Amino acid sequence: MARMDRAVMAALIPPLLAAGLSLSASGGPAATPARSAVRGGGPFPDTVLARVGSGREVTVSGFSSAWRRLQPPQRPDSLTPQTAREFLGLLIGKEALSEAALAERWTWDAKDSSDYEALRDHLVLGAALDSALDATRRRLEAAGDSVPDRGALGVIARDRMVVDLGLAFDEARLERLARAFAALPRPSPDSSISSQLRVLGAVPEVEDSLLGRAIATGRGGPYTVAELLDTWRHSNPLERPRVQSPAQVRDLAGNGIFERELRRAAALRRLVERPDIARALADQREFIAVNHLVAREVYAKLAADSITLERYYRAHLDEWSLPLRARLTRMVLADRPAATRMRLALVSAAEAESLAERGARAGAQYRALVSAESDSALFARAIAAGPGAVLGPDSVRGGWAVARVTEILPGRRRTFSEARPLVAHAWYGEEGERRMQELLDRVRRRTRVTINDRAIDALTLVPHGP
Repeated sequence: MARMDRAVMAALIPPLLAAGLSLSASGGPAATPARSAVRGGGPFPDTVLARVGSGREVTVSGFSSAWRRLQPPQRPDSLTPQTAREFLGLLIGKEALSEAALAERWTWDAKDSSDYEALRDHLVLGAALDSALDATRRRLEAAGDSVPDRGALGVIARDRMVVDLGLAFDEARLERLARAFAALPRPSPDSSISSQLRVLGAVPEVEDSLLGRAIATGRGGPYTVAELLDTWRHSNPLERPRVQSPAQVRDLAGNGIFERELRRAAALRRLVERPDIARALADQREFIAVNHLVAREVYAKLAADSITLERYYRAHLDEWSLPLRARLTRMVLADRPAATRMRLALVSAAEAESLAERGARAGAQYRALVSAESDSALFARAIAAGPGAVLGPDSVRGGWAVARVTEILPGRRRTFSEARPLVAHAWYGEEGERRMQELLDRVRRRTRVTINDRAIDALTLVPHGP
């Protein structure tokens, strides 16, 4: 059976996804133990497969979890003694790489910091929300009331908090803000995605003098217009409600105050120190460290000039060839009568070209290029029919398709200038994989690894499937 390919490591170590790792038949960290590996090495619990470095462990449960996360064809059909040891080698390499990365001090960039802060906030706020919802659920059950779904339970918890804080809302400011929200533009359905997102991301315009004013006051302190707008600004534009009335602004403010109180409760309870949250944050710090190590040792050393790329191009000439293709003018219509009428129109080459041009100006793509690889059935029909033939109507997903064969394009080899982006992508992947393998070999050689042979042999006796 073939060895597990580079996608396995990509799935196990997300920062290494772009480079990948090939476990070729010639060997590598998964094929043979590192020279520093020690077999046995004292008492070993059956739950531990290997100890790596200064105390990191690869456990049976960790092995099984990582194995299940992979899907065929990246995961072999069965867990044999050979694939078990290869897969364990990947996990040992991952642990050795992480230990090497954490042994150094890294300067985080803005994205590292924002990603880490976002994760911490998400975990802590989620834990505080779960606690509040559990308390609300228990109160409802104690009172004999039915327990609604999570969304409705959140509304009940929020409204209870509004009462407990004794919140009083400024009705005049709710009215002013409702008018500002109602004035926000609505995206046009026929505009581009980026244009729609830009419109959805708009923030209501209010006077600067209003920003420090309170929308609501209570025992938790004032909640200001600036706080409301800041919460809106940082929310997902695709999930924002359409706010037009004072009651909707009140709900929006209530949500913001509820979130603020959850954060306060989380800080008081020091939820960030809860074991599961602390472990997730440690994993994120490790992820960032590995990213930095790989960036320095692999990607920073990748530099391809034209001579290197052209040499690679000539060494793999057949990979840049274009296959035999058929160019079509193809449309999908709602029903068969409409498709039949379109078939009559496509008989005329001039009419077919005019329809394709008009569609392109309107943002519709009626021109298509098919090959044996992209659509083997349609390609075979187009080749058999030849240029000028009209195919269909054919029942397809979404309606009825009709197509005119515009041209048959012979296969040919791309020139270097045409293929350069493909050549660069392939070279970076191959060279990145090679350097990644070298990095893993280096960290494995200087990392002590103790392997529990008895536990590995037992792995193949239990199922590890989905």
